Amino acid sequence: MNTNRPIDDDELLRYWIPRLVADGGDPNDALAVRNRAATWDEWPVAWAEIAESYLAIGSDREGRGHAPSASAAYVRAAICFHFAQVVAFHLPDLKIDLQASKTAAFVRAAPLMSPPAERTSIPFGDTTLPAYIRIPAGREGPVAGVVLVPGLDSTKEDFATLMEMIVARGLAVLAFDGPGQGEAHPDLLLGQNYEACISAAVDAFAARPEVDANRIGTIGRSLGGIYVVKAAADRRIRATVVFGGAWDLGDWPTMPPLIRAGFVWATGAEGEDDALAQVADATLDDCIADVASPVLVVHGRHDAIFKAAQAERIAAALPNNATLWMVEDGVHCCHNRAFEVRTGMVDWLAERL
Repeated sequence: MNTNRPIDDDELLRYWIPRLVADGGDPNDALAVRNRAATWDEWPVAWAEIAESYLAIGSDREGRGHAPSASAAYVRAAICFHFAQVVAFHLPDLKIDLQASKTAAFVRAAPLMSPPAERTSIPFGDTTLPAYIRIPAGREGPVAGVVLVPGLDSTKEDFATLMEMIVARGLAVLAFDGPGQGEAHPDLLLGQNYEACISAAVDAFAARPEVDANRIGTIGRSLGGIYVVKAAADRRIRATVVFGGAWDLGDWPTMPPLIRAGFVWATGAEGEDDALAQVADATLDDCIADVASPVLVVHGRHDAIFKAAQAERIAAALPNNATLWMVEDGVHCCHNRAFEVRTGMVDWLAERL
């Protein structure tokens, strides 16, 4: 990505603002960034400045005993720090610092949420994966739960709005950072067999006494949509949502340069060809026949990363248990139709768990 090129207002309106709003941000912040930043090179600092202003608001409100306002401000700070770092591949030290600031902001928000987000660690091989668990209030006995699987450039914190929707429906939720994502990077890089970390997350979730181990579903966002289908061969997973996902990485040549740069970052590769080789098993070719549980495939017809044919291929391969929801004017992950799509996904899971 040429970071010195001017920020494309059409791209900002078509993709970045809808994504910001869908994840719980304020579109006015994107407009403020646009007024401060003329090029993508100026984007990280402009977003970080706004993030710091939300931290100040959160600290003030927390000090005055207003937990809901403080939590909301800290979440917005985390979102702004995420947007600050998302294009900063040419500034690796700054990108890592901004990711750490994002993590720290959400750590401050988590205990102030209602119900609180419990920070936990998932055993994974000889290391652990950072995660948050939220358990709905007023439950009677174990409840069904949903595991949220991030995409290439998303993390557990970006699921704040979905987590809220899930607990509002009486379901527990777990969101984690897997290899190459969020806090896990760079100590744990994206590579082969990502679905093993989904299995580890299900293990940890099912072990909780508040969670019904026989009623667990998943939502996989973008790249995570490939891996949740691979993980769906696990009979403990009762239902799966593919949220802007794909069959494989066959669209690599037409993906935006920013996305290919994201793969290089997440894998720690030396270049694009090496990155693609590192994730060669990101395909449903050898596992689709093992999926017997219900699958909802949600996709935008105008997705610029994973073409609509990818979603159609998944649904066609699962004629007895897949439902295809193609949003005809949708962009990647249908961010421009977020309310309809995100509430619809969660309602679909609530009906099946």
